[in-house]
Amino acid sequence: MDLKKTLFIAFVLLGTLEAKSQSFAGLSIGSSNNDNHIETVWFQHQLTDRFSAGVQLRYSQIRYRFVDAIAINDGSTAFGGLVLGFKLKETEKYRLNFNLTSSYRYLSNDERADLAESTNGLELDPNILLDIKLSNRIKLHTGAMLRTAMQFGDTPILDEQMPSAIVVAGLSYSVNNHSIALRAYTGPMNGATGDSMKYFNQVSLGYQFSFGEQSSQFSFFNF
Repeated sequence: MDLKKTLFIAFVLLGTLEAKSQSFAGLSIGSSNNDNHIETVWFQHQLTDRFSAGVQLRYSQIRYRFVDAIAINDGSTAFGGLVLGFKLKETEKYRLNFNLTSSYRYLSNDERADLAESTNGLELDPNILLDIKLSNRIKLHTGAMLRTAMQFGDTPILDEQMPSAIVVAGLSYSVNNHSIALRAYTGPMNGATGDSMKYFNQVSLGYQFSFGEQSSQFSFFNF
């Protein structure tokens, strides 16, 4: 099959996807006490009234992370993962969602020559979010996530970060199919080999737009 036919089929499929259900794409920038800066892009597609699935890509410049349970302050991380969204309940005033993000993580160590040059691992971010409608355009977002992280490779650390309750709070403003949101995270983090009860803080600013058949708005997913 030549390139023209392949592109034609891709555009037809995309048009069908867009026409029959709603999809979301977005990007965000942020900073945390783990990373100097974080950039995230995502795509989420509504499969049914209650269920959506999507992908995310994230890049960050390290401020404070771990290789073999030893802290480093220089390097970068790249994440790629799957996002599943479930609507638990919805009324005119609020919406309750459960989301699960599962991401492969690649970490590049640019600081310590005595440690591995790079590591790979997995991060799981189950979270429950409540979206409260303050007006036709403004929503309050609040909830919590239980982040878990593990390192693979020559020195596997399956409890690199134990499930830790991190509180989420944010506001979003929407006009037609465009939305912007400010979100903050804060909470304790429990790690391996004595690395316990450290505190996590993050602030992110995101933009998201929807296309396809319009229905009830899903939450911001991936930042």
